[in-house]
Amino acid sequence: MEIVFVVVGILVGAAIGWLLAKQKMDSGPSDAETELVKVRAQLEAREEAFQTTQHQMLDTYKLAATQAFSDAVEAADKEKEGSFTKATEDLSKSLGDYFETVDRVERERIQREATLETKIGAVETAGLQLSSDTQALTNALKGDSSTQGAWGEVVVENLLQSMGFVEGRDYVTQLSETAADKSRKRTDFVVNLPGDRQVVLDSKVSLTAYTQFVNAADEDEAEAAMKAHCDSINSHVKKLASANYSHMKSINTLDFVLMVVPLESAYIDAMRYSPDLYAGLVADQRVKIVSGTSIMVILMMIQDLWKKEKQSKNQLELIERAGKLYDKVVLFLESFTEIGFELGQAQKAFDKAKNQLTDGTGNVIRQTEMLKELGAKTSKELREKSGVRNLAEEAEEEE
Repeated sequence: MEIVFVVVGILVGAAIGWLLAKQKMDSGPSDAETELVKVRAQLEAREEAFQTTQHQMLDTYKLAATQAFSDAVEAADKEKEGSFTKATEDLSKSLGDYFETVDRVERERIQREATLETKIGAVETAGLQLSSDTQALTNALKGDSSTQGAWGEVVVENLLQSMGFVEGRDYVTQLSETAADKSRKRTDFVVNLPGDRQVVLDSKVSLTAYTQFVNAADEDEAEAAMKAHCDSINSHVKKLASANYSHMKSINTLDFVLMVVPLESAYIDAMRYSPDLYAGLVADQRVKIVSGTSIMVILMMIQDLWKKEKQSKNQLELIERAGKLYDKVVLFLESFTEIGFELGQAQKAFDKAKNQLTDGTGNVIRQTEMLKELGAKTSKELREKSGVRNLAEEAEEEE
């Protein structure tokens, strides 16, 4: 009986175990399906989060690119502004130099005209004083021809210096040179002319015969002394003509020599006594005889030639500066035109970037504000400044 109970117990236990195993096997597929649903839900949540993060990163990149482009446009504007400023400064400097040169030339012209009359009066006074001094010296000179020649050189050099000529710059004295035939050539004075030319002045005129004419006791003695004076002038003219100063290699002189008779009366009396002498002197192309007054006029003409030379150089400088000014204006206009073109391109780029920020329902500004609305932590307010606020308002209007 006990065995029966044992067997029955075993059978009952086996049945219960079989039922439990069967129940577990029946519930297994249901739990797996539940787990699969959970995994799929998690994957979908992660995919959605990934898509959201991707959109946020794209929006952030757009903002960064817009800022970089804005910085580049601003840097380009500053660079063009610097080029424009430099071109303006160069133009202003050229204009200043040009007008300064014009003003300087005008002041020099006015000064020359204002002092011309005074200078002529001074030359006339110097001429009268020179005539008086030379007359007194002529009466006093009784020495040889070399002494008289030295006195003539002193008279001419004093005249040069009184008129403003500077030795070494405007004239030289005692210039000597050995010719090919071994002869020695020596000039009294060589006066510089414009164009790298010179003119020779000679003052070695003997006044012994004229002194005798002035001191003659009767007409016969006076006539003989005057004839000797004219012969002395003729002799010196021939001597100067044979010197051929124009052949000197160290100077580029004119083809004639100015023979100076410092004493005005000695020149006038000789021309009055012998008209043929004057005609002969005019015909001789190698020697030109001049009196004390005539040489002053000639020296004034030389000074005027130098003034005209300087004025011509000033005019050339004005022309040169005008050319430089023209070039600067052209460069300025080129820079100005280039800046205008670049500004236009920058404006187009700016408008394009602005449209990307504000146009369309998905514009960058609106997407940025939506990030904040979704809970993004920020330290700045998009509408904090007026310029950005205007862009934000434009973006809202596009929605």
